[in-house]
Amino acid sequence: MLDVIAIGEVLIDFTPAGRSSRGNEQFECNPGGAPANVAAALSRLGSHSALISKVGEDQFGSLLHQTLQDAGVDVTGVSYTREAGTTLAFVHLDDHGDRSFSFIRKPGADTFLHSKDVPLEKIASSRVLHYGTVSMTHEPARTATRTAVLKAKDAGVLLSFDPNIRFALWESREEIKQNTLWGMKYADILKISEEELSFITGTHDIEEGALKLAQQFDISLIVVTLAEKGCYYRLGSKDGYVPGFRVEVVDTTGAGDAFLGCLLFKILEVGIPLKELTSSQITNMLAFANAGGALVTTRKGALGAMPTIEDIHQMLESTPQHKEERFRPGYHFSPPSHWLNDPNGLVYYEGSYHLFYQHHPYGNQWGPMHWGHAISKDLVHWEHMPIALFPDEHGAIFSGCCVVDWKNSSGLFEDSHGLVAIFTHADTHPETGQPRQRQSLAYSRDKGLTWHKYEGNPVLEEEGLVDFRDPKVFWHSESARWIMVLVAGDHVRFYQSTNLLNWSLSGVFGKEEGSHDGVWECPDLFELPIGDTGRSKWVLIISIGDHPNCPEGSRTQYFIGEFDGNTFINDNASDQILWLDYGRDNYAGVTWSDLPKEDGRRVIIGWMSNWKYANETPTGNWRGAMTLPRALTLNEQDGNVRLIQLPVREVEQLRKASLHWEEVTVTPEAPFWQKLKEDLLEIEVELDIRSGEEVQIKLKSLEKDEIIIGYDPGTQWLFIDRTQSGIIDFHPSFATKHGVNMAAVDGKIQLHVWLDRNAVEVYGNHGLVVMTDQIFPESPIEQFEVITKSGEVILNSLQIHTLKSVEIPYASPKQVACQEG
Repeated sequence: MLDVIAIGEVLIDFTPAGRSSRGNEQFECNPGGAPANVAAALSRLGSHSALISKVGEDQFGSLLHQTLQDAGVDVTGVSYTREAGTTLAFVHLDDHGDRSFSFIRKPGADTFLHSKDVPLEKIASSRVLHYGTVSMTHEPARTATRTAVLKAKDAGVLLSFDPNIRFALWESREEIKQNTLWGMKYADILKISEEELSFITGTHDIEEGALKLAQQFDISLIVVTLAEKGCYYRLGSKDGYVPGFRVEVVDTTGAGDAFLGCLLFKILEVGIPLKELTSSQITNMLAFANAGGALVTTRKGALGAMPTIEDIHQMLESTPQHKEERFRPGYHFSPPSHWLNDPNGLVYYEGSYHLFYQHHPYGNQWGPMHWGHAISKDLVHWEHMPIALFPDEHGAIFSGCCVVDWKNSSGLFEDSHGLVAIFTHADTHPETGQPRQRQSLAYSRDKGLTWHKYEGNPVLEEEGLVDFRDPKVFWHSESARWIMVLVAGDHVRFYQSTNLLNWSLSGVFGKEEGSHDGVWECPDLFELPIGDTGRSKWVLIISIGDHPNCPEGSRTQYFIGEFDGNTFINDNASDQILWLDYGRDNYAGVTWSDLPKEDGRRVIIGWMSNWKYANETPTGNWRGAMTLPRALTLNEQDGNVRLIQLPVREVEQLRKASLHWEEVTVTPEAPFWQKLKEDLLEIEVELDIRSGEEVQIKLKSLEKDEIIIGYDPGTQWLFIDRTQSGIIDFHPSFATKHGVNMAAVDGKIQLHVWLDRNAVEVYGNHGLVVMTDQIFPESPIEQFEVITKSGEVILNSLQIHTLKSVEIPYASPKQVACQEG
């Protein structure tokens, strides 16, 4: 079966080749023609392609026939005719390498293609038929082309259409338009240039023109080529721009055909219906196609200049914008560009979850802090909003929180309610020159879209405390007061207020408690029930910053105890340390405020990085991401109360397809493995480890990168090994193997693994222990393995779910206006 059949012109391009000694322009003979170029591009990439066309019984015809054959294109559909000579096109290049054409085609051999020359059965059994308008300028080729298209449509073959409008070949512009519109009527894929789109739709607005065509025709994928700028796509309700590649242009002939051949190759490689493609998938495909098109412009000729896969990969790997995006997560939240760290201001208000975050909008390393902003209806699909808080005369905007002032205790909402942000202003003391941190307010009367700084800022300052930051505020109903929890270097301070404006100290905690391996940051305090016992406990979360002597870097601890309205009382010994996450990349986690009572959950999200190397991760223009949102509960076993963390139930909507196995025996001689077609995965596995030694789950890429999740029954140690996980040399602390003690239950362990392009999250024994690690594999994960060194391990159950990619758009001005209203 053929992958792609192209129907249409094959011709000779005479391209400029300098001037003679007398100053006359010289031309070089190059085989070409848009459909032929597409077929050659596909063959060069490894697809089985064929061309249906006609050439003259002349030297040019023989050259074309042989060149196509040498290129690996099936030429059984390319026939000869004596009725006309082979079509010739003279290509004229301006100083920028852009083209104009002169044709010798009155008539040309390609116009004598008859319907009887079209192998209809081959078309019906192929995967794609590609066509254009040049073969519809004259009869009988017009009817032959239309016959092929209708046959393909009836057979369910994917139809690819490139108008490739050449005005000099037509009698009138109206005739061009009518034939182009006919071609669009049947197309599944439309590749059209910016100029052609304007001609057909009458608008110079690319997005408007593409939308107009999408509404008029049932075209699954519309791609508008924008020369060196790249391309724009519309795929159902999804659209976007994919940047091009800057190269030294020699000749643009065949660049669009190479682009389309590369795109068709990637579409066939993925092998799923166009409408099921995610924005991430189509963006990657179009980046590949842009690279292929750009490479052709660096070479003379067309058909013979088509790139190989190796050529394209080399360009992609050496181009900064590709490197910047290849680690962009598929379903973890990341910033649109530049720097992100701590989550801030987590609040639910009138149907929307708000996620604010520490943001440097002008650089990809920590810098002058702003509050970035995103909103969601389901904790999974986010929209980027305008920056919420900017630095001002009081300093940069450090971490903090948001609450809903339901009863207008602050007096800021004119007998209504609204959002109040409480955050740290950070600047330098004008007299001492020392860092200074003070607490301030901002408020929003339009659901968090616009913010006003409180005129009385700052509302809380403590002279002599240098590290004095990260307020977390909540309403304490028992004492009918607002409680502020914030950190001061090595301890927590508690303040009380009735109006959010005036605060008084009520207690301190922690100078001799827990870990002090680094400065204390980002506190949170909340009450949770202990399972179904009818009892509850308070949980105090404290993040600790990086210390040079601690290999783990920054991480987060928690305390279990009581809160009496004034201060926190720890239930455990002062030197007992409970870690929230035993991986390397979960920091500054805080929980959402004001979730509805009927929801009943406490949901946390953390910054997925580590201060050891946060400024150096290899992501380019953007840097930083968040963990999955997690629901927190308390569990009691043997008198010990511990936090349980599991991804929120909403993430299950990401599942696309699932594979399932039961009772699979794994031995050293018989490992389990499964080839994977996608790199966004959720893995659920229960392992019986009573008869085996160390068991390893390996997630491997084509480049032999691997992420290992292992368990040693002898030491009861669950671990992640990322020492061979891809790019690891950006910091000496990154390539590590680390883990946590986790006891088996009745000889079994349960693991729930979430794999993204930049991270892995492992939940052990139903969320009792959690590990979160960043990863930077050189190529996508494509194989899942389970191995053991000795004995046998039983996969009691294994499920692998492939997951949808989640794109994070900017909220449109219309959406913002609607929300404001």
